[in-house]
Amino acid sequence: MAGPNRHLLPLLLLSIAALFFYSYYHSTLHAFTPTPNPHSTFPLHTSHTPHRDFTFIIKVLAYNRLDSLARCLRSLAAADYLSDRVHLHVYIDHFAFVNGSTDVDRMLEDSHRILEFADGFSWKFGEKLVHYRTQNAGLQAQWLEAWWPESDDEFAFVVEDDLEVSPLYYKFLRSLIVNYYYGDPDFRPYIYGASLQRPRFVPGKHGNKIQLDNGTRIFLYQLVGTWGQLLFPKPWKEFRLWYDKHKAKGIKPFLDGMVTNGWYKKMGERIWTPWFIKFIHSRGYYNFYTNFLNERALSVSHRDAGVNYGKTAGPDSNLLDENSLDFNLLEMQPLKNLKCAETGNCSYCEPIWSIGDGHKEPDLQL
Repeated sequence: MAGPNRHLLPLLLLSIAALFFYSYYHSTLHAFTPTPNPHSTFPLHTSHTPHRDFTFIIKVLAYNRLDSLARCLRSLAAADYLSDRVHLHVYIDHFAFVNGSTDVDRMLEDSHRILEFADGFSWKFGEKLVHYRTQNAGLQAQWLEAWWPESDDEFAFVVEDDLEVSPLYYKFLRSLIVNYYYGDPDFRPYIYGASLQRPRFVPGKHGNKIQLDNGTRIFLYQLVGTWGQLLFPKPWKEFRLWYDKHKAKGIKPFLDGMVTNGWYKKMGERIWTPWFIKFIHSRGYYNFYTNFLNERALSVSHRDAGVNYGKTAGPDSNLLDENSLDFNLLEMQPLKNLKCAETGNCSYCEPIWSIGDGHKEPDLQL
């Protein structure tokens, strides 16, 4: 028996060596390493294995607008969640205490009516949480304190209470998460989320106009969208730490040539967007946006009177639904084929905001 075993030994060693070189060749062939971002503080993804068991949490930010909140929650409850578990967290800000105010009883009554409505609202898709603040936090704290991701597989969809969403919104966001965040080997760690609002605004005083052809449905753009913003976990954590550092050192969120400077000078710490805009500009991060034509979007702000509007301005867009859908909403091109607002190719994404002096606020042209 010893003789045949001696003949088999070289064949066995040859097979092991062949298997090793085959495995090494294919691991080097398919490995993908994105272009490093020198400013990023979290590790780059090398690849994404589909992991569809993610957590999706809706964060609704409310204040003193019962009718707005009711419209928002009802639109969220009317969406198709595909039998997924989707959690709903409602954050109700308290009114500010003003000494000598004669409206305290009325404001208490309004707040308690909102709380009662949120408490009684039926949410059958997952956990419902209502957070009622003891004092006025303001819009900045409402956003920044609403979420700290528990894992890299937790996503937050943040909506303010005057927002209305399409019944199709979750199908689209779920497809985007599965296809890009998990399924695309070219996924970039500098993509921080997805906005469902219709892109209308360039924040630079001499911002470049964006030109997209009618066939472009999804593209990349730096600006955050506060009217229905999906946040990815790692970039949000990075922003929160960046914010803490800058705030602790007394650094202000001013960015040369940006109209957000005027916002901050006027509203100060009541708003959070100047902070985030400066962060993503410094990092070179990007956001998914949609281009559905005919002023259609998966989320619509009714721009009700409140912190951002002195009086109600009305819907900013037309809500996309089954009746107005005339294309395949869930068709997702490979990430490498998506256009970056100005450059036209996501492999060469660069900041598109023009930095300089000037006075005109240009619109976003699609």
